[in-house]
Amino acid sequence: MRSPADFVGVSGADPHVHARVGCDSNAVTHEADVVVVGAGLSGLIAARTLLAAGLRPLVLEADNRVGGRILTEEVLPGLPVEIGAQWIGDTHHRMFALADELGVPTFPQYEDGETSYELVGSGVLRENDFHTRFADELAELDRVLRVLDELAAEVPPEAPWRAPRAAEWDAITAGAWYDGQGLSPVARTLLEICTVGILAVPTVEVSFLHLLFTIQTCGVTAELFAESEGGAQTTRFVGGTGEIPRRLAALLTAHLVLDAPVQLIEHGPGGVTVHCRGGVAARARRVIVAISPTLAGRIMYDPPLPGRRDQLTQRLPNAAAMKAFFVYDEPFWRAEGLNGQLISDVGPARMSNDTCLPDDGRGVLLLFLEGEQARVYGALPEVERRAALTAELVRHFGSRAARPEAYVDGEWSERPWTRGCYNANCGPLVWTSYGSALAEPIGVIHWASTDTATRWSAYMEGAVEAGERAARAVIAELS
Repeated sequence: MRSPADFVGVSGADPHVHARVGCDSNAVTHEADVVVVGAGLSGLIAARTLLAAGLRPLVLEADNRVGGRILTEEVLPGLPVEIGAQWIGDTHHRMFALADELGVPTFPQYEDGETSYELVGSGVLRENDFHTRFADELAELDRVLRVLDELAAEVPPEAPWRAPRAAEWDAITAGAWYDGQGLSPVARTLLEICTVGILAVPTVEVSFLHLLFTIQTCGVTAELFAESEGGAQTTRFVGGTGEIPRRLAALLTAHLVLDAPVQLIEHGPGGVTVHCRGGVAARARRVIVAISPTLAGRIMYDPPLPGRRDQLTQRLPNAAAMKAFFVYDEPFWRAEGLNGQLISDVGPARMSNDTCLPDDGRGVLLLFLEGEQARVYGALPEVERRAALTAELVRHFGSRAARPEAYVDGEWSERPWTRGCYNANCGPLVWTSYGSALAEPIGVIHWASTDTATRWSAYMEGAVEAGERAARAVIAELS
């Protein structure tokens, strides 16, 4: 068995390269009480919870690293950046407790200064000018956000299909509902940018019920969309988010196998046998599949899963997102009274953040490409993508933005063991037709990923909740 210490933090290996193929159904190389498929945050949390209860978990991870959609890379010596998940919010109590337990300090997201806007032909405007010019449009937006909060309050997060108007809301897209609110172009564009920033798909691809579910699991729109106090992006981790899975994996060294893509799960009342490419096979009493629904649907099951579960996974694609980092000798925008954030419908990025490290003199700007922008620009050669992003930064932050010391970006749909980020989204009629199959165990098989959470679904907070929930259910069954 390979130690996670050999792999944690390794980011450049090609997961396609495996000398061994096929699986030997007669060879069992590991015995455990519970097999956990996937060493993302949900899987690691589930395994740790099982271990604390006196059970023997075995985590099988397809990649050569732990963390899943959490990935920290060092772009320059001493300068880690988050290719994947980066922030937690003020109400992410599980994540704060986990960081404290693992000894990972946190620090606040930088917010001082004005945001730069570029919307609907306005040209580049500073925040105060933008708010003055478009005060009426922003009031429209606030009105719609309050309506969304009221409607979301009717959605039970553990069963969205039981909402009083579930059939009505699930039959239309979020984009169609937005279009029916009589918003001005500025307000409608802002609403689209904010929503795509959360879901990472255009609103015309997401059911309105799914949007309301997302709002409900996160509290209110103020918590979901805001980056200031009370929002979802207020706090970062010293050393990078990757410290969380790295330290969890260190607690599970004897219970973790990397480079072990699961191909087949044989299951029945007596337990499971899980077969991996390369000859690894594990027998256990239960299995927790802790990967996104669409990837879980690519595993073979014997006997086959109920058709309803399979139909669900065919309808839950992962979203599209990528992040691009520009590193400078200093955060020059701060001296100009800017906070490093931009909001633009010109693009190619729709939003940005100042992601400098405290007590580090270098400046780091992060640009987000989500939904259609990630699909289009992620397919371009890096030199073309970088040039387009540089031009955008120059428009907002001046000519110094054209002279970075380093550049790095990361796109998730090409990664074979994630195939997209940040989460899975339900299109129309998915919740009402198939939603109850999302987290419901099937015999000895349990499901866990942030997509199955009922609190902060699609966030790290939700991943922790999902892992704990699945582990507790297994512990109750085996006790």
